[in-house]
Amino acid sequence: MEKIVKFGKTIRNNWKKSVVGLIALYYGGSTVKDRYQINVLMRAACKEAAQYGDQEIPMERNPTLVTVILNPVANKRKAKQDYEKYCEPLLHLAGLQVEVIQTASEGNAKEIVETLKGTEAIIIAGGDGTLSESVTGLLRRNDNANQFPLGILPLGRTNSIGNTLFSGGKGVEHVKQLIEASMAIIKGKTVWKDAMKIEPIAEQNGVPSRPIYAMSSIEWGAFRDTLARRDKYWIYGSLREYAAYIFNGYKNSITWDCSGAIKYTLPCIGCGNCVQRRPEIKRKWAFFMPSTQALEETTAINPDCASSHELCFKTCDLKIAIDNAGEIPALGIVLGKNKYSYTEFVSEGWRRLKQDVNARAIHARTVELHPKETEKEVTIEIDKEDFELKPVKITLLPKVVKLFCNPQINSTN
Repeated sequence: MEKIVKFGKTIRNNWKKSVVGLIALYYGGSTVKDRYQINVLMRAACKEAAQYGDQEIPMERNPTLVTVILNPVANKRKAKQDYEKYCEPLLHLAGLQVEVIQTASEGNAKEIVETLKGTEAIIIAGGDGTLSESVTGLLRRNDNANQFPLGILPLGRTNSIGNTLFSGGKGVEHVKQLIEASMAIIKGKTVWKDAMKIEPIAEQNGVPSRPIYAMSSIEWGAFRDTLARRDKYWIYGSLREYAAYIFNGYKNSITWDCSGAIKYTLPCIGCGNCVQRRPEIKRKWAFFMPSTQALEETTAINPDCASSHELCFKTCDLKIAIDNAGEIPALGIVLGKNKYSYTEFVSEGWRRLKQDVNARAIHARTVELHPKETEKEVTIEIDKEDFELKPVKITLLPKVVKLFCNPQINSTN
């Protein structure tokens, strides 16, 4: 009893050191627990992957070649380390022949994929930006390269598409996500996903620019600008997004005025105007190569398909995203309020951080965005990458990118 009383007095007299010690003990125990869980997960995943690697292959066939496009600076330079620790061992144990190409600069993934030859699958190890560049390079090709499956290893800071295919999180949950994504590549299940074709509208007698492609959204306005500045508030840790709204809700340096005109056509279930035949490709090996059924030629014409609608807008928040909530694939155009008070802006921003915003959208198949001309340079975000705002035409391309997915997903090959 005397020892217990003495220990209590020591804690009371040194309470600051005791608090620091308890915090250190808590985080130390949490780290040890996480490492143990990760080791258990990796051990089980390695055993499963090795079962695929132990399968015999014909003498005349080489191991399946996959090319990994790795962005080594993604997620504050943690992407390469996480790939080598959690993804690469599983791919090798499964018997895949893995070629890794590291991107050297912004836009490099686009160039690599556009000229890539001799591979059976392309694996994107990075975030939304690397994925968008790779999809752009893939769809710019004229050799039906989009028939090759594309794998996503969600190693970036933002992984919009990766998170829809594989449930994500932090710590142990992030490792689970990487294991799930790697095993999806090994198991070879695929699903077709939509993309957006974004073409700058050339001025009269101007040279048209090459299109870029995206798989998530285009965002313009005050909410987008605020989140783009969140890293300035790193001192607030996991609360930096909330701090960004507090410290930017009154500033004129973010885009409060998004004005212009939109021309759009209505969604179409498929007619001679908007459906193209998907060619059937036969390839030598069947590991990644399930048969591709060509779409039947459609000659019927939907009279509403080519009809155009126009609206003028003035808002501080505009978003155009792929919307698969309905029966017909479509682009969703969401226009926010014209004005927010400081309190309204902060509370709305915080609400968006906690949950998805189910705002009412205008559905379209094609969209022409004509922003109002301004003297200052304005930035928009396409799949979390910054671009200069210019007049563009956005076209929905249904089911043009084949992605590896979880076998539990209702996949189409």
